[in-house]
Amino acid sequence: MKFGTFILISLFFIQSSYSQKGSLTVKVDKDTVYQDEDIKVEFLLDNLTGNFKAPDFVGFRIVAGPNTSSSFSMINGEVSQKKSYTYILVPQSSGPQQIDKAFVQNDEGMIATEPLDIYVLSTENQKADHKARQRTYIYESDNDTKHK
Repeated sequence: MKFGTFILISLFFIQSSYSQKGSLTVKVDKDTVYQDEDIKVEFLLDNLTGNFKAPDFVGFRIVAGPNTSSSFSMINGEVSQKKSYTYILVPQSSGPQQIDKAFVQNDEGMIATEPLDIYVLSTENQKADHKARQRTYIYESDNDTKHK
């Protein structure tokens, strides 16, 4: 009896961990930079397992990364897994640049981010009061996109 109850509880926890919707989020700390400034790009896999493929970062030089971190938690039977890949990039030329798509391939299919537009200003026009905006994009397993 106790063994059967243990098996049922174990199956419940396993099922609840697989029933959560996974998402792939990409964050950039700036969408407009000067040519000599660095950009932090972070890809976060939330309740999503599989093979992560980063973009080629054409037009950018990778100065750090990929730096990875991961976490696993179970709170009140709710299982959560997170993994992040962080890159520090420096643009190689001024003008409009693009960070290509990143992919996660798993048993359920493939989730991809959309390309991110980054505008790179020439250092000749640099002003001290330059302000850029942080952007976050979330790509869920049913291919809905949210913008924050």
